Amino acid sequence: MSLFKSREWWYTNVGVDEEFDTSNVVIGNVDNSPDETEKIVVGSLQGILRVYCPRTKGGHHEDLMLEFQTDSPILGLALGRLVGDKGLFLALLHPRKVAVCSVTADTSTEETGVFYNVSQVYSHKLERTACNMCLGSFGNVKNKDYICVQSMDGMLSFYEQDSFAFARFIPQFLIPGPLCYIPSTDTFVTSSSSNFVEAYRYQTLAVSTESENKEQVKTGTGKRLRVDWKTNIGDNVLDIQRFTPAEDSSATTILVLGEHNLFALRENGVVKYMKKYDFNPSCFAPYASLTEGSVNMLVANHRGTCYVWQDTTLAWSSTLQHVPVFVGVLSKGALKGHIVSLDESGKLYVSYLGTDPSLQTATATDRREINYEEKDQEMAKLQQIIRECTRPIEHAPKVSEQSDFSIFVEPITGLDVAGVKHEESDTEYPTVTVKVNLRCSSKISLDKVTLTIAPEVPFYATQRSVTLTNVGGNTMDSMSGSLSYRTYNFGSGPTSMANFSIYNTGERAPSDVTIPLVAHYTNNHNSPRSVHNSIILPLSIAGAATNPEKTATHKITIETNKPVVNLLDLFSELNCEAEGGQSSCIAFKCVSGEVITVLAAKNSQKYRIQSDSFPALYIVTKQFLVKLRRHFDKVGGAQPLVISFPGPIPLQEYFDIIDSRFELRVQQRNYREMLSQRAQQFRAVQRRLLTRFKDKTPTPLQNMDTLLEGTYQQILAIADADLQTTKALEVADHALSTATKLLLLLVKLWCPHMDDKQAGVLESCLTPDVNSADDVGWEETVDASITMLLRTCLAKTSKEQSVATTQLKLPTDTSKLKKHVALLLERLNKGGNLSVNTSNDKNRSGKDEVENEG
Repeated sequence: MSLFKSREWWYTNVGVDEEFDTSNVVIGNVDNSPDETEKIVVGSLQGILRVYCPRTKGGHHEDLMLEFQTDSPILGLALGRLVGDKGLFLALLHPRKVAVCSVTADTSTEETGVFYNVSQVYSHKLERTACNMCLGSFGNVKNKDYICVQSMDGMLSFYEQDSFAFARFIPQFLIPGPLCYIPSTDTFVTSSSSNFVEAYRYQTLAVSTESENKEQVKTGTGKRLRVDWKTNIGDNVLDIQRFTPAEDSSATTILVLGEHNLFALRENGVVKYMKKYDFNPSCFAPYASLTEGSVNMLVANHRGTCYVWQDTTLAWSSTLQHVPVFVGVLSKGALKGHIVSLDESGKLYVSYLGTDPSLQTATATDRREINYEEKDQEMAKLQQIIRECTRPIEHAPKVSEQSDFSIFVEPITGLDVAGVKHEESDTEYPTVTVKVNLRCSSKISLDKVTLTIAPEVPFYATQRSVTLTNVGGNTMDSMSGSLSYRTYNFGSGPTSMANFSIYNTGERAPSDVTIPLVAHYTNNHNSPRSVHNSIILPLSIAGAATNPEKTATHKITIETNKPVVNLLDLFSELNCEAEGGQSSCIAFKCVSGEVITVLAAKNSQKYRIQSDSFPALYIVTKQFLVKLRRHFDKVGGAQPLVISFPGPIPLQEYFDIIDSRFELRVQQRNYREMLSQRAQQFRAVQRRLLTRFKDKTPTPLQNMDTLLEGTYQQILAIADADLQTTKALEVADHALSTATKLLLLLVKLWCPHMDDKQAGVLESCLTPDVNSADDVGWEETVDASITMLLRTCLAKTSKEQSVATTQLKLPTDTSKLKKHVALLLERLNKGGNLSVNTSNDKNRSGKDEVENEG
């Protein structure tokens, strides 16, 4: 914003509800009057042509010399010697036509006033939609101007006054840019979509053609030409203009206005200077400077400010009455040096720069004594206001100790009598009904509560997300979903209950029977809140009791310091029957088919859990430990319960699962590479067939149609194989995730010195979160994390503490990963501490060292 304002000398509003652009204004002696008075010619996008001649200050209707309605929108105006050497004629660019008109005065009506007429001298019909045009003495002709029209698709059409010359396409064209003709070098300068300023010589344009038929050239079959020079300015070009000083016509400067910069180029494209603006310019206009060798420019921006630049030096700035799309300077007549500006709505100003004297005089202030007590009180109030305004804002509002909303899940006693049925068959899935109580304080009523359930495969909910309305109120308005919903009123506040079902499809062995439950709502202070809880499913939904198996492939031994307990009482919800009258052996069969057997030793304090499926051991092992701790918490005793795993860790079984999943990842990568190659081949064959079909002279296909069909069938086969591999990989992800959870559980029992914090660090590195859809795979992520542990808190020597960053990519095999996992567990068993602040002196036992990889 400028301190000074431009002074309005003349103003008019050009039309009503019309639109204007930068190229819709031209200044010049359009009627060829003897006094050479410059007129302002304005054409709107609605097709109305107007000519103004400002005569008196303020603006009057007599200043409008001519108003003429054309048959199509006016895209651009230009003045030039377009009819021999008979003076200036007006060129009007329409979307599909360029017309040359003359503006003449009717001298027969001098008694009533002078009237002006516009008459068309000649016109050219355009084969393509026009964008802009420029005039000039192309080919260095004398005393006449030619027309060049640029179309929206990059074709330059040249017209030698009333006859068509030729047309050429701009190479590598995307969108049209500004167009300017440089007479000194006989070149055309424009901009490309890649932010280059490009120049093409007229002679090169004229001779670069392969077509001898003029009608073919008109339709765009001309040969594409080469650029004479180009300069990268790195900015979108708004306008290109030339400035040629009167004293030296050969010293032309090409001025390029960008969205943030202005570039001054020499005739050969070399940057003369550039100026980076801290505003977004809207238009500009160069004019003559009193200093030799420099250029003055008017640059207007979108904030309504007009700057006067002398090369790169700011000489003046003032505020305009509008945001112009065109600025220009009158160079002849009584208004020489005045600024002409037009905005997009049609407000046309003729203004000048300067200041008006201020007529206000400073009044003398009353002198009185200062009351310091009042000033101190005022200062204290202001400081209090400042302290309140500068008080740090708490982005997270404090939550009261007693929350105004809570959710409770009623304990689930057993399976439903009638389960959820399969969509295609009558098979019933094991199903439980979950009852969730949503309790609000008596002071509030929540308009909207969203309840979200996130079960993992093979568990599914009848509805994953439910929206409840008017929770805590006396009545219920509506509810999104099919859940049963009712409201009670207890002493602690209104309670709403939502019932829904969870069922087991048996796709695979479950990894957990705990399902997270989240409620999202907005409190009375319009702050978002969330309350978390968990749904603990009974073990009976995962499977049922079956006959024990004496032999199994995978076995886990658990030791305690307490006598063995009755397994029938421990797993009472399974309704197991003792085999042979004994209660030391039970068996559990998952819905997916896996059988897990739990054995209690007769003469020792040991338990054995065995199964033919290694991942299936996790759910029974975890539930066994939970139930065992809960049992001895009720019984009590002098000594606390101690549970341990004697070892060894079943690494070989775990590594087999890692290898099988890794093979699927490699197989998926190979399939997708093959699919990409076949798709590329399919597109190449398609292009060749299309070329053959478009050729006017039929040629043999040379079995390319057979190749196309064969490639298509291969693409379908590879896509089906990739789909099957993806499904198998999802199953392998679940198996590896469950096996990792089992391994972490056994490691915590195997290392008695490991607390919950260290167990969390181990779980974050050896993560059970396995997802094949991630960009970075589980193998490379876990290997990098374990390598970091081995080189930091588990390092034995200072040499191992050097941390080198490696690129995470699919490894060639899993040997390094398996070696690092084994080394990690070995050092943890020898007393390794996963705390980063722990001294390395405790970890210097053992002879194995981590492999130092670059």
